[in-house]
Amino acid sequence: MPSSFFGLEIGYSALASSQIALDVVSNNVSNINTPGYARETVTFDETDPFTLPGLDSFSPGQLGTGTTITAINEVRDQFLDRQILAANSDQSAYNTLQQVLGQAQTAFSEPSSSGIGQQLTNFFNAFSNLAANPEDPGIRATVVNQAVTLTNAFHNVSNSLSQLLPNLNSRIQMDVQQLNSITTQIATLNHQIGVSIAAGQHPNDLIDKRSALLSQLSGLVNLQIVDEVNPQTGQPNGEIDVHVGGFTLVQGDTAEPLSYTSTSVGSANTLGLVDSQGNAIPLLGGEIYGLLKASAMVQGYQSQLDTLAYNLINAVNSIHQTGMGLDGSTGTLFFSSPPPPPGTGAAASISVNSAIIADPQKIAAASVPTPPNPLAPGNGDVASQIANLANTAVIGGASLNDYYNALISTIGSDTQTAQSQANNQQQIVSQLQSQQQSVSGVNLDEELTNMLQYQRTYQAAARVINMADAFLDTIINGLGANSTPVAA
Repeated sequence: MPSSFFGLEIGYSALASSQIALDVVSNNVSNINTPGYARETVTFDETDPFTLPGLDSFSPGQLGTGTTITAINEVRDQFLDRQILAANSDQSAYNTLQQVLGQAQTAFSEPSSSGIGQQLTNFFNAFSNLAANPEDPGIRATVVNQAVTLTNAFHNVSNSLSQLLPNLNSRIQMDVQQLNSITTQIATLNHQIGVSIAAGQHPNDLIDKRSALLSQLSGLVNLQIVDEVNPQTGQPNGEIDVHVGGFTLVQGDTAEPLSYTSTSVGSANTLGLVDSQGNAIPLLGGEIYGLLKASAMVQGYQSQLDTLAYNLINAVNSIHQTGMGLDGSTGTLFFSSPPPPPGTGAAASISVNSAIIADPQKIAAASVPTPPNPLAPGNGDVASQIANLANTAVIGGASLNDYYNALISTIGSDTQTAQSQANNQQQIVSQLQSQQQSVSGVNLDEELTNMLQYQRTYQAAARVINMADAFLDTIINGLGANSTPVAA
């Protein structure tokens, strides 16, 4: 038969369990804005009954001894969580790409009166005017000024693109440092979580911290996560392995650091992630992937701009060298000599021949006189040929203007595509996060309902204890030696 304190023990079990449940509710509410936090729930269970039924039982069946909390679990949908990590990697890559490409597009300032496109048109128009008035000193000065303005436009765009690349390199370096820091923290948490689970605990707070770190990591690179399994039980041991591009970043409590490398091939500067053995790590998502891809695309734009400047220099010079200036000079270069093929750096270095800047009479607008048809130095044959370059196939069957317009179109298309992808991916991430919030997020209305429920249970348990205390008072004080005898 149970003791007289049996009711107190049952009431206390309800009181203690309700208190723990209220603490869980408080913890949920306090972490409503904590990144990576998943709401927690309590699992109530009956404690072992007092006796088994038998001939000497004091009750017709087993008598319960109260309640206990067997687990405090966090509510997660692992499949959904990992979908969000993948979507977050893609979104981060697209956002980074559209940001950098937008800066590249801004560098060209097109369409505008100061852009290379308009300056090319003005340059050829100036030579067209010179062809009609080859001896006019004012028009010759205009040709020089327009040529200098064109070269400055090339310089401005080239410098802007060149400044982008070191910034991208610095961002990649910082991201790789952050990546290595995060993976080290995940490895440490893996160990702590594994030890806790092996001891029969539910390390929800540690798992929340790891989830927040995984979210940060997914913003840098695309992840694949594998749950480790206890070989004895075949059940997950709480630790995870993190992979990227087939390479293991984290395995249990060990993290493998990565570094980034820069390899120059011709005019291109190829960046990439490598492991400690120098093996390249292929990426498909995350900010680092976006930066690497953006770097390659910006270098491509720079290369095409150099090609334009290189061919402009050669095309104009090859014609100009055949002409004669008003001072009788011949064989004069209009632009300074370009870099060697393929013309790397031509956009940054293009310049008008200093001799022509000093004396516009050296502009070879006329063809060289040859008997028996001597031409006066003032004819505009050569100037006309240079003006006609505006519509002459110079680069792969395209005119200089057409080549430049195609480059601007490519940059605009690339930027628009990146923006569209970023917007679409943002919608996907928002939808997934909304689903995750409905599963793992803290709902204040729900928590308030639970709080009231556990509060009522706590109050009821307190009344049970008060009642049991009254029974004990009757037994202890009412049946003692000083109690009033019962009348016969």
